[in-house]
Amino acid sequence: MDEVIGHGEALEKAFFYRSDRVLLEKLKNELKDKEVQDALAAVSGIEDETVLGLLVQQRVTPESLSAVSLIPLVSVAWCDAEMESAEKDAILKAADSSGIAKDTAAYELLGSWLGERPGDDLLAAWQAYVGVLKVTLDESAFSQLKASVMNRAESIAESAGGFLGFGTVSEKEKEAMAEISKAFE
Repeated sequence: MDEVIGHGEALEKAFFYRSDRVLLEKLKNELKDKEVQDALAAVSGIEDETVLGLLVQQRVTPESLSAVSLIPLVSVAWCDAEMESAEKDAILKAADSSGIAKDTAAYELLGSWLGERPGDDLLAAWQAYVGVLKVTLDESAFSQLKASVMNRAESIAESAGGFLGFGTVSEKEKEAMAEISKAFE
């Protein structure tokens, strides 16, 4: 009988040991996410915990924050479930013109978005970010930001459309750009 109790106690200890390890790992991840959120808040000026949480869920760090500006371009390129080489090249050119160097965390994060289609939550995180910018930027700066984003998104859509990359923009690309435009309303 004592042997059965001994096995039961051992199973119970093993169960709680595994359970405690899972909980400890979860706690470590939550603390790490909070540290990243605090650092993002410090470099970006964003105070909204929800927006910071959404950015952290998308693996955005203070070092990779500059890649966030390219999310609309990634969204347009992937809207038809396929990343064409002309679209990828255009996004990488946009990254270069934005000052995102190849050996940075921002470039690495962008590379992951270009290599594998991100979920819809990536665009949702960007839209939340734009919502914060809407209240922090003056009207003129916000208007300029919108024009810049929309022009860059349109250039991505045009990069893979039509004959030799010139011409039509697909309906899916138009819908994707309309969704991006909504973030500025």
